[in-house]
Amino acid sequence: MKAQGIIIATAMFFIATVMSSAVLAAERPAPSVMGDWRGKVVDESGEPVAYANVAVLAKADSAVVCGTVTEEDGTFYISTRETDGIMVVAMLGYKTQYLPLGESAASLQEAPAKNAITTTKKTAEIEAAGNTAETEEMLITLQEDTAMLEGAAVEATMPVTKLTGEGMQTTVRGSVLENAGSAKDVLAKTPGMIQGQDGLEVIGKGSPLVYINGHKVTDKSELERLQSNEIQSVEVITNPGAQYDATVRSVVRIKTIRRQGDGFSFSLDASDEQSLTWKKGNDPFGAFNANYRTGGVDIFAGVNYGRYTQQQISYLEKATFGNNLFEDKGDLLSEFIGNNIYGNAGVNWQIADDHFLGGKVEWGRKLSQNNRTVVNDNVFENGVEIDRLTTISEDSNGSAKPYNIGANVYYNGLVKGKFGIDINFDYYGSKDGTRSVSAETSEMTHDAAIESNSRGSSQMYAAKAVFSYPIWKGQLQFGTEETFSRRTDNYTIEGIELPASQAKVREDNYAGFASYGCDIPKFGQLSAGIRYEYIHYSYEDAITPANNLQRNYSNWFPSASYSTRINAGKAGPIQLMVNYSAKTKRPGYANLSSAIRYNSRYIWQSGNAQLQPERSHDVSLMALWKFITLTVNYTRTDNAILVWSAPYGDEGVVLVKPENIKTPMRNMAVYLNFRPTIGPWTMNYTVGVQPQWLTINAPDPREESGVRQTKFNGKPTFFAQLFDTFKVKGGWQFEVGGSLMTKGYMQNLYMKNVYFNLTAAIQKSFLKDGSLVLRLEGHDLAHTAHFDIDTDFGSHTIKQNNIFSSQCIKFSLRYNFNTAQSKYRGTGAGADEKARM
Repeated sequence: MKAQGIIIATAMFFIATVMSSAVLAAERPAPSVMGDWRGKVVDESGEPVAYANVAVLAKADSAVVCGTVTEEDGTFYISTRETDGIMVVAMLGYKTQYLPLGESAASLQEAPAKNAITTTKKTAEIEAAGNTAETEEMLITLQEDTAMLEGAAVEATMPVTKLTGEGMQTTVRGSVLENAGSAKDVLAKTPGMIQGQDGLEVIGKGSPLVYINGHKVTDKSELERLQSNEIQSVEVITNPGAQYDATVRSVVRIKTIRRQGDGFSFSLDASDEQSLTWKKGNDPFGAFNANYRTGGVDIFAGVNYGRYTQQQISYLEKATFGNNLFEDKGDLLSEFIGNNIYGNAGVNWQIADDHFLGGKVEWGRKLSQNNRTVVNDNVFENGVEIDRLTTISEDSNGSAKPYNIGANVYYNGLVKGKFGIDINFDYYGSKDGTRSVSAETSEMTHDAAIESNSRGSSQMYAAKAVFSYPIWKGQLQFGTEETFSRRTDNYTIEGIELPASQAKVREDNYAGFASYGCDIPKFGQLSAGIRYEYIHYSYEDAITPANNLQRNYSNWFPSASYSTRINAGKAGPIQLMVNYSAKTKRPGYANLSSAIRYNSRYIWQSGNAQLQPERSHDVSLMALWKFITLTVNYTRTDNAILVWSAPYGDEGVVLVKPENIKTPMRNMAVYLNFRPTIGPWTMNYTVGVQPQWLTINAPDPREESGVRQTKFNGKPTFFAQLFDTFKVKGGWQFEVGGSLMTKGYMQNLYMKNVYFNLTAAIQKSFLKDGSLVLRLEGHDLAHTAHFDIDTDFGSHTIKQNNIFSSQCIKFSLRYNFNTAQSKYRGTGAGADEKARM
């Protein structure tokens, strides 16, 4: 009742805000942007032009005095003592504008021909944009450059990558990344990102939350559907501010190109990926997205289908130390095939200037999934073979097909041009179920048939309100976020005496946050924030009440950042940024269930209801000079959650479950990114190293004290990502690259082989606007993209070699008709909680 009351109260505030905002919209003054030179850049239809470059040139020698990039609403401000000279406004796809300032404006109006300014490619039209006095706002209109859009050679004047107050922003439009394929392909080649064991990661920060135009991505296939030529920029945030959940360590924000015009549009994407080592490894994918825009209303919908497969072949050696020594040597073959379908629909309504209201529904269903695993084990006790066992397991959907559904309703806008409001309500629900059947055949002991069934359901309600207001030379942001989650899990097993489980998890999260950021001339940009979270958590198991528990958490999470520019003389300016943030990581609900899951006769698995959240402190430093970026990240984590394995009883059974380690874990990532361009050849090279410091006091019955220090230090992992792109006339693009990772420690694992993923692609764009794209690409062409691991749990050790069906070729087709990217502006609430579910 308390949670419902809070949501109802927030909803009433939301309705009142929308009504009052609509009334105030008609009489609000023009937005005010602070600075000596301030204004707004728009196109010929009056729509804002985001990310345009604005620079002030000195009158004497045309040297760049200072510059900036327009915000998403087209506004900019430049603080400088220069009162005379020329302002240059440039954006790919538009004609460059040269605007005289101060005395230059008067002299230019008297003799415009004498003061004509030309570029290396063409003569630019010069026009004064009204009175440029410091107290008035400039309105600068850019004209579309049709010659440029048809493929004329241009020289990009904007930097490819720049530092923001939170991370690095890379411009995609106009770069070779524009034709990289899907958004997933773009992220794989974005500075600060790397392909890790679990997919795309922010270097040193793990898997990020991804937002597209402020909308949280909950369906990973959305990154496949979004095409690279629709992306304006990608911002990799290594220091998420106070408005993000304290569990979020990294964020990727994707901005798409703003499309103009009303009418119907659609995009069609189709691809087929075939493994070269496994005949069944065929992954077709198809997506259709449509959009209809009329006036201030934007209606959109989409559906996609995907088949996902993976084969794993492994050789394992395990040793368990107790009263007796148990050794297990064998091989594993695992084959997974799944079919999923997803859909979405929504509407965005522009009530008035700077006032937006909308809603969106997303749904997904696992049509089928089958995971077949065959394990052959030879088991020894004190050197004598005691079992020769073959286990065949089949995992599939339970009695009902798993599904998930989510909904978002939002309002955002500006009241009187200054007071920003962003309110979101979210719902997320899911049901899942797995039926697992195992047949064990033993040549030396007994056979067995095991069947288990698990069913679960989740519900989440969330509300988030963010307010902003300009103060002095910056902006104050504050707000609140509430998340209410419920989870039920039921687990039964037959064929072996293990307890069933009927668990209920409840978690309520109340958060408040505030931050302030400002730009101080000649000093730099400063920002600081604070977030407070209060969490009530309860776990109840109807079958095993001894596992029941309740906890309350109350924590503060500060963050701060500073960025500036250093003038290095002829070498050019150097951008610098330093960040600090305190974060936490809460265990996923699957890790909180104490039910013991049966994997095989000698391996069992469970969660751990006693897990405590992690707490970490992050410090990062970034420096950018021309096309070179240096990044240093350092993280200390207390109560780190690691998967741990230990003997269960004295018959060779091992129980795998997550544990909090008592010693701190310290990690560092240092890397350089180089992005030079020579003619049609663009290089994107990242090289770095990731050392860690971790010592664990692990139980070991072989030691007199019963404890042994296991160290995961001294062998850092070196990595490199080398991508080369050749873009030539006729819409052709050729790519070759590779990702490499050396031997070294990662958490409590030792990677004992060199990982190398060789990739190549060829792509051709068709039609005048390039709306039809055909692409052929290959991955893991050398078949060396796999990780072999060793690990030491004290009383249990594992050695495992793996081969995956990742060597593949992929053909894709993409067609866009009158593409109009949805204007959806919902930012969502409870993003991290959805991921935990």
